[in-house]
Amino acid sequence: MKKRLFLALPVIIDDYEAIQNDFSGVINGRWTPPENLHLTLSFYGDKFEQDELLQRLSDLKVEIESSIIRGFGYFEKRKILYANIENSTLSSVYETLNTLFDLPTKNVFVPHVTLMRVKTVVDKDAFHEQLDLYKKKKIGLLGSSLELIESELHPDGARYSLVKRF
Repeated sequence: MKKRLFLALPVIIDDYEAIQNDFSGVINGRWTPPENLHLTLSFYGDKFEQDELLQRLSDLKVEIESSIIRGFGYFEKRKILYANIENSTLSSVYETLNTLFDLPTKNVFVPHVTLMRVKTVVDKDAFHEQLDLYKKKKIGLLGSSLELIESELHPDGARYSLVKRF
């Protein structure tokens, strides 16, 4: 089993089951298990040893405010249904982390929480109607504590374990 490390922020979705019910019959795919919901700020994979990451991250000084999760989006190319994060400072934290670890930085960082890896959109019109219904709706909260997470890939999906909370 392949192990990977990443830095994330915890997420609380108010009524995840209701969201899943609202989209049932409209899209099919694999929902992210509630215990795996998070926002990835920096992905390290297996590029760094855990001890090195812990050392370098312990010196990191960033302040992140709790944020509201509101509305959904859809990365059509990657087929990902996601929840939007309202926090303008996350982009600068993302850039700081990637610079610190000499990682590539995306042109545009879209802070999001992956909810589902979509296999098929059963009813495109109904799917977009559901997205519109949630457009301004508060879905949950993003925490402010940085967490180093280890992801272990298994045939039935990833299993996450907390390495350290900062």
